[in-house]
Amino acid sequence: MAPNLAKSTLVLIHDMISSDELTTSQMAEAAGCSERAIIRIRSNLRLFGNVKAPPITAGQPRTITPIMLEDLCDHLFEKPDFYLYDIELLFLDEFDVSVPKSTISDALHRKGWSKKTARQKAKERNIDLRDDYCHLISEFCLYHLVQVDESGCDKRIGFRKTGWSPLGTTPV
Repeated sequence: MAPNLAKSTLVLIHDMISSDELTTSQMAEAAGCSERAIIRIRSNLRLFGNVKAPPITAGQPRTITPIMLEDLCDHLFEKPDFYLYDIELLFLDEFDVSVPKSTISDALHRKGWSKKTARQKAKERNIDLRDDYCHLISEFCLYHLVQVDESGCDKRIGFRKTGWSPLGTTPV
């Protein structure tokens, strides 16, 4: 298979075809290529308006459209801890499309998202929640309260350890 022609050669051939002063064999000799290359380039100019034909995409069309992917990314910005099962249901509810988990994961990876360990943000850091709690607990006496040791609790319950986010950011 012959190597691709240089851009400068393609520009030269384009100019010679546009001027319409030389024959195909004269253009091939001046550009240092075959007559068949000149004929192909002339055909590409007529059909596509460019010296090169557009690339042919192979395979099936994508199941997840760019609009669906943008909507999914918006949902994941709000709730990064969605499981792929939850995302499947989201597609079924919003777009009436059943999409396999692997397709969703591949689409997110192509978009530049990844699933990574989430950073847990304690609710106690919220000043309003702390004030509400202090106000609520002020009504009780000390003997009304029961203290519970949480060290034996299962830490997986209540939050998810992983979440989706764009590359370079951590899901919170």
